[in-house]
Amino acid sequence: MKTVGKFLTVLCIAVLVSSCSSDDDGTTGDTSADLVGTWIMQSFEYEGETSTSFEGTEIDADFDGTAINIDTVLEFTESPNEFVSSGSYDIELTSTIMGETQSFTESIDNFSSEGTWERDGNTLITDGAFVELDGSTDILGDMGMNMSEATILELTDTTLRLGQEDSQEVTQDGITVSFSFTSEIVFTRQ
Repeated sequence: MKTVGKFLTVLCIAVLVSSCSSDDDGTTGDTSADLVGTWIMQSFEYEGETSTSFEGTEIDADFDGTAINIDTVLEFTESPNEFVSSGSYDIELTSTIMGETQSFTESIDNFSSEGTWERDGNTLITDGAFVELDGSTDILGDMGMNMSEATILELTDTTLRLGQEDSQEVTQDGITVSFSFTSEIVFTRQ
């Protein structure tokens, strides 16, 4: 059971940053500033629920995570509209599976990404991975973990606040995980 619990927890981290879709949650503030520049990640928090099916058994769980030890930079340029992101952070993750609560810290090391970006109203869309994890740090291998769309909740001269909300179903090696989550990432301009 601990192996399935660990898999579920790591999957939650990976899924959190995979194929996020935007959703306006009504908390959009000022978004009038220019996105171009260098941004330093200040915080990253998320929460969600999962349902895992494995060999005929279904396991429900909820989770929440908070980034610590953040060393992550995101840079946007224009003409052409390109982005580069890189860095590391640790996620303090707490999950409750079948009434048992587990907490641990997972390191997200050595990721880097680049691509093009566009802004459609308060939606930020990238053609490459907005955040990409080093495959050697997770058990999911080549699942293509990325965040390619986010809602701009706030964009001022000093603050960039992005939100995501998503629901998906992922199947790998006979394990099916349905999940939903919300997250928020806050950057400050360098």
